[in-house]
Amino acid sequence: MRVLLAISAHWLGRWRTRLAILLMLSLTAMQVVMAVAFNLWNAALFDALERRDVAALWHAVGLFALLIFAILLTNAAQLAAKRGLVLSWRRALTERLLATWLAEGRHWRLGQIADGPDNPDGRIAEDIRVATEHGVELVSSIFYSSGLLAAFVGILWSLSGMVEILGIPVPGHIVWLAVLYAAGGALAAFALGRPLTLATEARQHAEADLRYALAQARGHDEGMALARGEQVARGGLAERFETLARTWHRQTSGLRNLMGFQSACVTVSPIFPLLVAAPRYLAGHLTLGGLTQTAQGFQQAVAALSWPVENTARLAEWPASAERVLALVDAVDQAEGQPAGLELRTEGEALVLAGVTLRLPDGSALAAPIDTSIPRGALVEVSGHARGVEALYLAIAGLWRWGDGVLSMPSPLRVAALPRRPWLPAVALSRLLTPTGGAPREALVATLEGVGLAPLATQLDETTDWENALNEPDRMRLGFARLLLARPDVALIADVASVLDEGELRRLIGILTRAIPHAIVLATENGGLHFPARLELKPAVDIPRGPAARATARQRDFRLVDWLRRGFGHREN
Repeated sequence: MRVLLAISAHWLGRWRTRLAILLMLSLTAMQVVMAVAFNLWNAALFDALERRDVAALWHAVGLFALLIFAILLTNAAQLAAKRGLVLSWRRALTERLLATWLAEGRHWRLGQIADGPDNPDGRIAEDIRVATEHGVELVSSIFYSSGLLAAFVGILWSLSGMVEILGIPVPGHIVWLAVLYAAGGALAAFALGRPLTLATEARQHAEADLRYALAQARGHDEGMALARGEQVARGGLAERFETLARTWHRQTSGLRNLMGFQSACVTVSPIFPLLVAAPRYLAGHLTLGGLTQTAQGFQQAVAALSWPVENTARLAEWPASAERVLALVDAVDQAEGQPAGLELRTEGEALVLAGVTLRLPDGSALAAPIDTSIPRGALVEVSGHARGVEALYLAIAGLWRWGDGVLSMPSPLRVAALPRRPWLPAVALSRLLTPTGGAPREALVATLEGVGLAPLATQLDETTDWENALNEPDRMRLGFARLLLARPDVALIADVASVLDEGELRRLIGILTRAIPHAIVLATENGGLHFPARLELKPAVDIPRGPAARATARQRDFRLVDWLRRGFGHREN
């Protein structure tokens, strides 16, 4: 919690956040007050019934209406305050991570690191949700349970009086019984729940095996039909279903035991304190209201004492999700601060590679050292191993940081790329063409007409799923249009010959070089096109390995909490 709050320091520093926390805790305290008020009202009601006092009874009825209204209002307000706090915290963490993850290519760089965090999108969408919801819920519930316990221990202690057990006077015996009752229930639930959890896990494995076998059968339907292997497949599926059936019966047995115990607890909980306090009532030391107040207070005290049991699953899930969020925060920070052997400079009027060796994150070389100088306005064909060419493009774009040597580029520098599959988000077409803005509408229309997309000139304000609305050649033409409007100093063009024919490709590259004559254009081998200059990446041979780049994540051990969670019958997600 401490570390998660540390990365939320800005959010916690806002006066609105502190006010929201104070409001939630105040309303939670009001819930405790309402529970005590209802307990006192319950005593007054039954005392009025015992005395057959009609006036007091009608007074209690009137108070009941007010009390119910106050309880409903307090509970609704506390829920709204709690959910508002969760949303505010979740928004702050999401904005923080999105601002750092989706910036300067870090999202891409994380995917290249072997030990980097998996599923960053899931961590942002789901783990932040769990961490914030469970975090606020745990704080709220433990505050409520602590207040409830403090209030009802006092009430029960005063109602218990002094009793003798084996000749020894024992004050507050109902309080001690509540403690023993809660502890006994926890131990019994643990003993009954652990076999259920194990049986549930076994059933989940059996379900997964059956699904996998069915998917395998579906994926090999043609081969199975040709081999006449349906009977064999049915036999294997039947065996897996029988395994599933056995785990089902084990789970049913565990559920029966645990649910039977829980049903007994629910039934006994309101009756047990009545039976214990009945002798004092019959002896005249307790009124009927005091007897019912004792029974209700006993249930509230047991509920407060059962907080650890009721929250074992949440206590295990919260740190797991929080650690996944923190690991992503660490990895994003390290992705920006990783030592880069490849030195990047922006100076001069040419693209200069001086002893550049491109490497994988593990340090292995992708190509032999590159030494070349490419002046402005040059059109260069790049050939060689596909992974090495891709790394070179990414290095020029400022994304690939693994390697050695010096990469100098013209200053000021604007790099634009046309990958094999252009990024076409579902936004207004005008924004898609110029993500940073700044191009007049006439320029957008002229560019679309120039690349052969004149029909789209009337749809500049439309928003649609361009990825699916356009065919592959039109998507590539749209990518060329965006490249032209970016007016880069360095243009990187991937293999597009498989999408556009040679004539159109030659025409589009001609448009590019005429529109931006100062630009350095690097293009991979594209069919029959021949460029004035050529840069060939040669295979790497006996090049010393560089240091491996790794992202380290926090690793913490919550085995005890997880063991307890499994023991109380909580299932794996």
